[in-house]
Amino acid sequence: MKISITYLYVILRYGYPHRIEDVFRALPDIRKLGFHYVEMEGLGARHLRSMYSNRNRLLKTLDDLGLHVHNFCIVEPELVSLNPAKRERAIDLFKVGAELGHLLGVETLHLASYTPPVHYLKAKPYQLRGGKSYQFVNSTQVQIPRGFDWDCVWNALVDSCQRCADVSAQYGKTVIMEPRVGEVICSVDSLLRLIEYVQRRNFKANFDTGHFSAQRENIPLALAKLRGHFANIHISDNDPADSDHLPIGEGTIDWSEFFRVLKNMKYDGFLGLDLGPSRSMRDDYRKSVERVMSVACDLGLTVEI
Repeated sequence: MKISITYLYVILRYGYPHRIEDVFRALPDIRKLGFHYVEMEGLGARHLRSMYSNRNRLLKTLDDLGLHVHNFCIVEPELVSLNPAKRERAIDLFKVGAELGHLLGVETLHLASYTPPVHYLKAKPYQLRGGKSYQFVNSTQVQIPRGFDWDCVWNALVDSCQRCADVSAQYGKTVIMEPRVGEVICSVDSLLRLIEYVQRRNFKANFDTGHFSAQRENIPLALAKLRGHFANIHISDNDPADSDHLPIGEGTIDWSEFFRVLKNMKYDGFLGLDLGPSRSMRDDYRKSVERVMSVACDLGLTVEI
């Protein structure tokens, strides 16, 4: 297995979204933290197209630093729009992201399901504070709009995932879906249902310990239920009292059993450290890596960073 760092690190340092120059500032910093593997994201049309326009510089920078991008996430809420024309434009943007991911040499392309189209009376589950700072929200209140039809929401998501999987197949890539609390896909069973409906061999789950724990899933059991259906893992600790992504060892997840199950599954993919905001981010990543290595060593697992 290989420990990587997710793009949440860049978002928390430089804002959401951020300038292309911030990407090039972040990459050397990530390498200094000791990582060789990284996830990247295209945060909407402007940010993604800027990264695509700077693709040659990006490829050279990654090569010079010895960094491998293994997962690329195309962030575009209109991928699940109920408006077919908007969804079509979003698919065109996904095609740009898929091409960029292919050029970067990624193993997977990453999707989210986003919040359902209801009225949020207070905050949404994922809130931009002041338009820049990204934060989790632990309590939401919604009002169901007139004419709301869950089947329409579900069908739009399935259609989008099928089309993204078909685009990705042209590059030999697997598409993975992110589960997040409060969104259309938030649990193990909603992921399994989506995979069943999409019916594409290259469509799988992104296993996320922090979000699943916040959803009050039992993490080792969740692994067993999703066996054969996930192609990437995000790791953070969590106390189910909230949605915070804590450093490894500072929540309630049983990491020994988690890695024992992965060992039995012979999982040899990536573990993306996906830690939330704190005043000691660097120390949090260092401690998390050390704790993962310690548990892995006790189980006779080989883990590299």
